[in-house]
Amino acid sequence: MTTTDDPFGDAYRCVHESGARPGVTHLVYEMDDGYIYAEDAVNYFHGPDTWLPVDRMACEYATGRILDIGCGPGRHSSVLARAGKDVVGIDTSRGGVEVARLRGVEAHVASVAELPDDLGTFDTFLMLGANLGLLGDQEHSRGVLEGLARHARPGARLLGTNMAFAEAAGADPLAPQGVHTARAHSGEEFVRMRVRHRTAATEWFDFLFCPPGRLDEVTHGTPWTVHAVHQDDSTAWPTYLADLRLEG
Repeated sequence: MTTTDDPFGDAYRCVHESGARPGVTHLVYEMDDGYIYAEDAVNYFHGPDTWLPVDRMACEYATGRILDIGCGPGRHSSVLARAGKDVVGIDTSRGGVEVARLRGVEAHVASVAELPDDLGTFDTFLMLGANLGLLGDQEHSRGVLEGLARHARPGARLLGTNMAFAEAAGADPLAPQGVHTARAHSGEEFVRMRVRHRTAATEWFDFLFCPPGRLDEVTHGTPWTVHAVHQDDSTAWPTYLADLRLEG
């Protein structure tokens, strides 16, 4: 299998070039214990009616200058831009950024862990589609949150969504987005995974499914505090929106 750093981008380009037709191509999420989940890549092009309720809520709360972290092909940021919002997207996927730009988003190739100095400052940071997991472990999350604070305006908010992974033991093992619940039963919050598209794959990486009860621990010692958590148990897998506020 070929290793590439952009299987997401390859899939997004295929879908975009097809006119966003379903069934054109799939992304495959592979866990290190052998569990595999395939997702139609067209899902990243669907509108708000198909989003998780917590993602819709976050977009409704977003104000001022907005940074969409892990924007992909502009699933959320393209909708915000069409609504007249001042939104910027970043993603490590070159193909994702390329497609997002074609869909009207000001997007840049960048990592949340290394935000460009010239990106400017923001009133709202979005980490949607469970992208709160990009915070990673305690040490990594501290660096990410401190970096975001350097690009934050007074009173800034970070609105991130995730799944209550370790708190959902007994949930459907075929839950949405391919989360393998065997780890939930053991209380493990990190999933080691890679993403495949056709014959290409990313390197293995860790993704955090942080239960809401651990958010205070994750943000401890950073410029951010947990202002509110909005949980949604209506979906097959419990999800939540974390509303973090910049201290001071």
